[in-house]
Amino acid sequence: MRRLSACLFVLLALGSISGRALAEELDIRPDEAGDLCDENARQLRVTVAGIQHSEGILTVELYRNEQRGFLRKKGRLRRVREAASEGEHTVCMNLASADLVAVAVYHDEDGDRDLDQKWNKMPKEPFGLSNNPKLRLGFPPIEPSLIAIEPGGADIVIDLREAE
Repeated sequence: MRRLSACLFVLLALGSISGRALAEELDIRPDEAGDLCDENARQLRVTVAGIQHSEGILTVELYRNEQRGFLRKKGRLRRVREAASEGEHTVCMNLASADLVAVAVYHDEDGDRDLDQKWNKMPKEPFGLSNNPKLRLGFPPIEPSLIAIEPGGADIVIDLREAE
């Protein structure tokens, strides 16, 4: 029994070390971590659907209701990065106030911490916006992607897609 407990302890320790090593390998920093999901908190709970494989980084970015800053660093309120996992993945972010915000998500498949783009500036890697507007020959205005955050928070689903 003692031997079994020791083996279990080693396996659990290796699991946490490998998770930590993966985050270090992908250069995911502690300040980029999401918050613990809590249905009773004022938080945005983003479920990302359509992750095709478990390589690279899943990035979720929160933007203020401001067209000028939409999809730009100066307009970003928060960014969460996590190791990508195939299928659906939920990321939670605590919010200080109820407001209108927009969310952008991308699967950084090569793990270089950057959204690769095509010649026409459209995403080369899987990408999605809150309310799932269709991407055409440029990014849409912020209005179709705005979501209201109520005092009890908000739950949204974003489908990752390849740009056309």
